[in-house]
Amino acid sequence: MTQTPPFGAPATVGVRVGAFSVDAALVVIAAGVASLLGSPVLGAAVAAEALLGLWILQARRGATPGALLFGLRASRVEAPVVPGAGRAFVRGALVVLGGLVLVAGAWVVVASAAFDRSGRRRSWADRAAGTVLLAVPRTKGGTDADTPRALAEPTVHARSATPREPLRVDASAAALPDAPAWGEPLVALESRTVAGERPVAPSAVASVGGAQLLVIFDTGQRAQFALPAAVLFGRAPVAEQPGDVVVAVDDPDRLISKTHLRLEHDGDTAWVIDAGSTNGSELIDDDGTVHVLRPGSRTLLEDGTRVRLGERIFTLSRLIGGPV
Repeated sequence: MTQTPPFGAPATVGVRVGAFSVDAALVVIAAGVASLLGSPVLGAAVAAEALLGLWILQARRGATPGALLFGLRASRVEAPVVPGAGRAFVRGALVVLGGLVLVAGAWVVVASAAFDRSGRRRSWADRAAGTVLLAVPRTKGGTDADTPRALAEPTVHARSATPREPLRVDASAAALPDAPAWGEPLVALESRTVAGERPVAPSAVASVGGAQLLVIFDTGQRAQFALPAAVLFGRAPVAEQPGDVVVAVDDPDRLISKTHLRLEHDGDTAWVIDAGSTNGSELIDDDGTVHVLRPGSRTLLEDGTRVRLGERIFTLSRLIGGPV
């Protein structure tokens, strides 16, 4: 049996067609008004700009005006993450190409989800782009990457080394020990920028035995600070407690929340807590196994495990001695 993604139910064909019709009507109306007030060339330019706007919205938010009206959201098929520029372009381009066939071809591409026997109702465009259109339950005051969700009291749990299984919280989790309390207060820092280099967070206090923590992102961005340390990662993170270190992550696609993840390291052990981010956080083991972090859950970070925030991935290295 094909499993339905755990982060939403696939949208029905009728709702998909309705949402697409709204988007198409907006493009046609904008182009028509521009043509009447100006010229056909102006109308074509406005239509192109409208299509560009729909592509950007779908890439960064996963939802166009029609999708928002019908409570839909486009997502990557393997994870609850917005499609991104590449997948959104492939998805939209196939629909536009379908529209070149007697115009109605675009609706045929959208309605082709009815032919998907997997149960996910993916259209031809979705299959080519690796996306799925989901019906998102409506909530009061919807959240996005700029508005972190309210969290319940954090629950402590840990992952066993073997066998590797998806993270889960059980009744015994409450008995697990917390990370040791900090021995001395930390000084909140902001990353300094060096010309021609990525931002680097300087050391603030005397480290544990001279130990330093080095964080390296897949983009080349680095941050380094003395241990023990409590670090907040995000697009524009704000310290939650006195002594928190903040690291602003390079995120041109705005897939990372303002305050996305909290890392606590006592010099020996590291813990991570997803701060209620919109696009989620994941741990990636050496063998490629992915564990999705539960918002607010304090999770042990094992040596060698990579951490993913949106589309950014970072690793930790414990150094002995001063800054490098």
